[in-house]
Amino acid sequence: MVDKVLAEIRDAEKKAEENLAEALKQAKKIEREASIEAMRVYDETYAEIKKRAREKADEIVKKAKADAETEAQKIIAQAKVEVKKLRETAEKNIDKAAEEVFKDISAFRR
Repeated sequence: MVDKVLAEIRDAEKKAEENLAEALKQAKKIEREASIEAMRVYDETYAEIKKRAREKADEIVKKAKADAETEAQKIIAQAKVEVKKLRETAEKNIDKAAEEVFKDISAFRR
C-alpha cells in the first residue's frame, strides 16, 4: 500500500512537472505573440502618426504658399501704384524740361 501511495505521489509529481513545463512553454508562446502584436500595433501607430504629420505639413505648406501669394499680390499692387506715380512725376518733369528747353530756345532766338 505504501508503494502504491509513493507511486501515485511520483506520478503526481511527474504530472505536475509536465504541467509546469507545458505552462512555461505556453507562457513563452504568449510572450512571443504579445511581442509580435505590440510591434504590429507600434508600426501601425507610427505609420498613422507619420501620415498625419505629413498631412499637417502639407496643410502648413499650402497655407504658407497661399499667404505668400496674397502678400506678393499686395506688394505687386503697391509697386504698380508706385510705378504709376513715378511715371506721372517723370512725365511732368519731362513736360517741365521741354517747356524750359522751349523757353531757352525762344530766348536764344531773340
